[in-house]
Amino acid sequence: MKDCDTVKILLIGIGGYGVNYIHELTQNSIPQVSIEGVCEVMPDVYKQFPVLEERKISVYQSVEEFYENHKADLAIISSPIHLHYSQTEFCLKAGSHVLCEKPVCTSVKGARALMELEEKAGHFVGVGYQLNYSEPVLSLKRDILKGKFGKPLFMKALHAMSRGSAYYRRNSWAGKIQVNDCAVNDSPFNNACAHQFQVMTFLLGGKIDQASELSDISAELYRANPEVENFDTAAVHARTEKGIPLYYYTGHSLAEKHLGPVSEYHFEHGIVYYGRDFGEGPVTEYVAEMDDGTTILYKKPKEEHRLKKLYDAIESVRNNTHPVCTIQCAIPHLEAVEHLKTLPILPVREDQIQWSGEESDRYCCIKQAGEVLKSCYFNQQMPSEAGADWIK
Repeated sequence: MKDCDTVKILLIGIGGYGVNYIHELTQNSIPQVSIEGVCEVMPDVYKQFPVLEERKISVYQSVEEFYENHKADLAIISSPIHLHYSQTEFCLKAGSHVLCEKPVCTSVKGARALMELEEKAGHFVGVGYQLNYSEPVLSLKRDILKGKFGKPLFMKALHAMSRGSAYYRRNSWAGKIQVNDCAVNDSPFNNACAHQFQVMTFLLGGKIDQASELSDISAELYRANPEVENFDTAAVHARTEKGIPLYYYTGHSLAEKHLGPVSEYHFEHGIVYYGRDFGEGPVTEYVAEMDDGTTILYKKPKEEHRLKKLYDAIESVRNNTHPVCTIQCAIPHLEAVEHLKTLPILPVREDQIQWSGEESDRYCCIKQAGEVLKSCYFNQQMPSEAGADWIK
C-alpha cells in the first residue's frame, strides 16, 4: 500500500469497547483513513451515534452483509467474545487485515487455526492487549531480551475491581461460561483484568513479538455473586515453559473499587515494579531497582496514545508489517483460561458475603477479599493458604 492511499476501516461492534474506536476515528483528524462501514446490531445505533448519519457511514447487521459490496483494508473487531473467531476468519478470507480485541477467540485450538489462516491469507491479525503496544512495556522487554536484568526468577501481579449487577446485565454474555452452546468463559481473568497476567507472558517471550507459553497452571476459583455463572474471584499460579513462576490475583467481588494494578518482576540483578508506593503514592509506571543501586524508569512518552494499538495497526497496513501483539502472544493467556475451565468453582458461604449499592446496581462483596488478595500477592500464596474462610 502506498503512503498516500487511504486505509479503509470496518468497525465491527461499537456498543461496548468499540465505542473507543468510533470516537477516536470520528473526533480526530487522522490522515488517509476512512470508515467504510460499521457492523452493529443495536436497534438505536443511529440515535446513540449521530455521527454515523452525519458522516453518511452505513451500518450493517453482519460482516457478511458488509463484504457483499464493500472491501476494507482493516477490520477492527470489538464484538462479543464468542463471535471473535468466526468474524476474524471471515474478514481474513475477505481480504482484510484484522485488529481483534482480546481474547482473539475462546480456545487455543481456534487460535492456532487462525494463525494458519492468517499465513494463508497473507493478512495480519493483531490482538488488542494494549499493554503489549505500550512503549514502556516494549522498552522493558527489549532490556529483558538483552539480558540487562539477568535471569527471570518469578513474576507476580494483582489487579481487581468491584463490578455490580449493571456490569453483569449490560449484555447477554457477561459472567457466562457459554452462550448459545459457544464458549465465552467471561471472567475478570479473561476480560476486565486480563492484561496484567497476559503481559507477564509477553515480557518473558523469546522474541519481541512472542509470549512465553505455559507448562503448568493451578488456581483457586471462587463465586460469590449469584448473578455470575463463571467465577468472580481467582488466584492463578503458573509456570512458563522455562519454569518461571507466575502469580496472579484478581476478582470482581470486593469492597474496594480498585485494587491495583500492582506488579513485581523479580530477576537476578533487580526487581521491576509497577504501582508501587515509594512514599508519595503509587507510581503508575514501570520502575526497575537494580542490585547495584541504580534505578531505571520506564516512563510513557507524552505523545503515546491510549489507543496506540489502533495507530500501530494502521501503520502495519501501510507498511505491510505485523502489529507487535500477534495471535501467538494471546495463546498463553488462552491456555490458562482453558485450564481454569476444568477446575471447580468454589461457592462462597453466604455469611461471608455483603451487599451494597442500589437495587439497579447491587455490589456483591466477599468479606475481607481485598485484604486476602493483597496478602496472597505479597506472599505468593493461594487464598486457602492465606486464611480465607469463604468456602461453603
